[in-house]
Amino acid sequence: MSTVFITGSGRRIGRNLALLFAKSGWNIGLHCNNSVEMAEKTRGEILAMGRAASLVQFDLRDVSKIRMGFAETCCKIGVPDVLVNCAGVFPERTAIEGISPEMWDDTMNINTRAAMFCSQIFVELCENNPAAERKIINIASLGGLEIWKQRIPYNVSKAALIQLTKALARELAPNFAVNAVCPGTILVPDESAKSEIDVSKIPMKRYGTVADLFSAVIFFAECPNFITGQILNVDGGNHLIK
Repeated sequence: MSTVFITGSGRRIGRNLALLFAKSGWNIGLHCNNSVEMAEKTRGEILAMGRAASLVQFDLRDVSKIRMGFAETCCKIGVPDVLVNCAGVFPERTAIEGISPEMWDDTMNINTRAAMFCSQIFVELCENNPAAERKIINIASLGGLEIWKQRIPYNVSKAALIQLTKALARELAPNFAVNAVCPGTILVPDESAKSEIDVSKIPMKRYGTVADLFSAVIFFAECPNFITGQILNVDGGNHLIK
């Protein structure tokens, strides 16, 4: 049975991806920082499905805490087969003069830097536990391919994550496949539906669901390692609109 470790899986998209992986027969390594209560609930739901589930809490800004979190996960459920770098922040719309060093650093640290060092530590753990095929999947964004008004930190951080995906795919071949998924507007269950994108402008005339996003993520998790360095949009064709 395969195991996936998902950062930022205490809430929102990460939580729902974890539940869908569990429904598909996977064991789950959960991670959260502030959303401990929801993450505990998620772990309970996964255990109720008959799947193994561990939960670690740490701040992705601290590489030493990342390392300890991965070590704890491995002790509980073994070395994951797949890493999904899902944790991210989406700062408020801010004009350039209002972007503080703290906002810039926090966005880059969580959206890009954390994915880099989670991947590095994951690779180190796998070197001592070889398996046929290991995968890294980065949850990027349509915002990494487009420029949105007054979203400079977010646009840059997600663009960097896409470039990191390609660099890691080349660096880590042939032992790892590294791919990215770029969601458009994804509606999360139990949250109010809100979007800056007019649904009528999306070619498919609807917002995405977590199930739509999961279809891309599970594809990369289960496909052959020969598929690597790919960037897959899950946006209903929104990237085609200029």
